[in-house]
Amino acid sequence: MDPDETLRYRQALGAFATGVVIVTAQDAGQGAVGLVANSFTSVALDPPLILWCLGDASDRGVYFRSAERFGVSVLAAEQEALSARIARRGQHRLEPSEVTRDPAGLPLIAGALSGLSCRTRERLHVGDHLVIVGEVERFSTGPGDGLTYFRGRYGRAATPQV
Repeated sequence: MDPDETLRYRQALGAFATGVVIVTAQDAGQGAVGLVANSFTSVALDPPLILWCLGDASDRGVYFRSAERFGVSVLAAEQEALSARIARRGQHRLEPSEVTRDPAGLPLIAGALSGLSCRTRERLHVGDHLVIVGEVERFSTGPGDGLTYFRGRYGRAATPQV
């Protein structure tokens, strides 16, 4: 696609509102690293499978292409600043205060609405992305409003009132 068509295509895709997650991994010797993704979805309930997509041009690829385990944290509306920082090129390091650890030591984002600890099950290269399928080994969830992304802007998904 030419650059103008690529931009229009991205705008068309941006009309689909999504939640925002940070995918995390442990970098040997360097601590927790993260990547913001909105290309995240549930694949199956039995076994519990999810997927997310890693762009070939991502500066985080070195941490995630071969990771055997990774975390997915569904962000709360109040975590917009963290998402915006981690989304910037070169800003992949997470501070110890920004993470919590699952029983196996995998980093997850502290204060997130949900945390999923995953083992990589499949990798499939499609177009200019690596599709990573993970089997959820453990999860947690809590209350709160969710962080959303729509037409290039952050927003909030309010918790339904019962």
